[in-house]
Amino acid sequence: MPDQFEPIDLKEPAAAMPLKRLPFVETIGALQRRETWKSDAARSLDHPVLFWITRGQGRFMVDCRLRGVGPNTAIYIPRNTLFSYDMFAQPQGMVLSLPNDENAGFPRRPALVRASSVQSQAELGGLIDALGRELSELRTGQRRAVQAHVMMIAVWLDRLLSDQPMEQLGKSDQLLSRFSHVVAIGHHEGKSVGEFASELRVTPTHLTRLTQGSVGKPASTLLNERIINAACEALVHTNEPIKVISERLGFSSPAYFTRAFLAQTGQNPTAFRKTRR
Repeated sequence: MPDQFEPIDLKEPAAAMPLKRLPFVETIGALQRRETWKSDAARSLDHPVLFWITRGQGRFMVDCRLRGVGPNTAIYIPRNTLFSYDMFAQPQGMVLSLPNDENAGFPRRPALVRASSVQSQAELGGLIDALGRELSELRTGQRRAVQAHVMMIAVWLDRLLSDQPMEQLGKSDQLLSRFSHVVAIGHHEGKSVGEFASELRVTPTHLTRLTQGSVGKPASTLLNERIINAACEALVHTNEPIKVISERLGFSSPAYFTRAFLAQTGQNPTAFRKTRR
């Protein structure tokens, strides 16, 4: 296999084009324009992602925990982690979609760190710029260079994390993290919140009380948002028939899927696909 990647446009990927190659670098503005639905709705990815906020403020929900963010903040989200974000005004920064490489050295848990020194801010900015340049054109040794840049970004994050105390999750946060994971990987199975709660050995009432207190949403809303987000991605990025999408997401019939989708988005699946494309 040649030691090269195909060149990609780092500025603004086509709105109806899924990300095919990892790592992938884009601006926060480009990501927001590429969103198929609302960014503050719960979703999860099958690969890690790193947000680097350089300007603006907002809120991130990660693992069913809500955190405020400001300038010079890095948010690392592992694969199969429930998250959402809501950025205010005109934020600036970069988003890195990362490959599933355990050897890269990224943490197994979500991480949020603020780079307080100008040196650490410049270091990460330089690493992201270098990775972007490496991905933008075909060059000899590109694959190794990309892997090296990704590993250095992981080192940068590890060093900042080593300077802050290890966060110890309480029982409630541990339960929310487990709920985040099972919804992220099992949202397409047609299970109810009650069934997920049973797997976690708690009552649906207790689970909803925790999510409501942590992120202001009941557990059922987080589950529904994750399912509808998956439907939106499939409608925009694939040509799959609506019946196939509904079956894959665990709906008992296309009609039930259409009613649920309409209730969440205000459009039926056919109209949504047409307008978003």
